Amino acid sequence: MKKLILFVFLLLLSIISVCIGVKDFSILQLFHLDIKQQFLLVATRIPRTISLIIAGSTISVSGLIMQHLTQNKFVSPSTVGTMDSARLGILIVMVFFPNAPLLFRSFVAFLFALVGTMLFIYLTKFLSIKNQLMLPLIGVMFGNIVGSIATFFAYQLQLVQNMSSWLQGNFSTIVR
Repeated sequence: MKKLILFVFLLLLSIISVCIGVKDFSILQLFHLDIKQQFLLVATRIPRTISLIIAGSTISVSGLIMQHLTQNKFVSPSTVGTMDSARLGILIVMVFFPNAPLLFRSFVAFLFALVGTMLFIYLTKFLSIKNQLMLPLIGVMFGNIVGSIATFFAYQLQLVQNMSSWLQGNFSTIVR
């Protein structure tokens, strides 16, 4: 029953997401769209909503995998330096490959996130942690070190605003 309620809630939020944008649609208008509105719906709204659902799902799955790997329920990708490692990867691409396509930038950010996560897990093998709260705290420290290195170089190269716009999670550019 709980899964059914969550599915209905996801479906309701998806319909609301499809209706909201630069030109809003009412739910009743979805059944009587002209050609222009149909194109807008199929070319931008539905792909954006599907991308949001996939992104949210993968973030939750990656958090579950992270908790399983570390055997700690307080660990998540945002608390072990994964996000900050991806930030460093985005900065590297901005500096050395400024005209790189979106797929290449995303791939490099993914690689840096993967390497940062593996480095954190490797470092935790040397620590004997008895308290469950220590592992996320160490992860936050690791992430802050990596993030501060990225921010320092972004500041030196005047890329702070550009880098922060990348990290905001903008789904408005997704089209079919």
